[in-house]
Amino acid sequence: MKKQRPVNLDLTTISMPATAKASILHRVTGVAMFFALTFVIWAWSESLSSAEGFEFVKELMTGFIAKFIAWGTVTVLAYHIVGGFRHMIQDMGYWEDLASGNNSAKAALALWVILAILAGVWIWC
Repeated sequence: MKKQRPVNLDLTTISMPATAKASILHRVTGVAMFFALTFVIWAWSESLSSAEGFEFVKELMTGFIAKFIAWGTVTVLAYHIVGGFRHMIQDMGYWEDLASGNNSAKAALALWVILAILAGVWIWC
């Protein structure tokens, strides 16, 4: 029996709801944190190795690329925490219907943008 289901392989034409975007972004930020921790652990290790290592890391962190990496790490951590709280609230039985789930996803994404801007101001100013 041949299945007559439509097959859409063009992912750019698929419109995902806010809940799907928020869930996927939560998973992506978890993976990004794993890789960002390599920079954080290296910087901690180097700064604690000696006074010269501390000065090296301190000097390195004044550069644009290091600040961008630090901002990215803080931003990824911020969304992962916000998304984690959203998922915990859903696990308790709230925001499970379509309307409140979409609203909570949009609120989480909006809060993340605000936190990312605040993190940028904190790091670069």
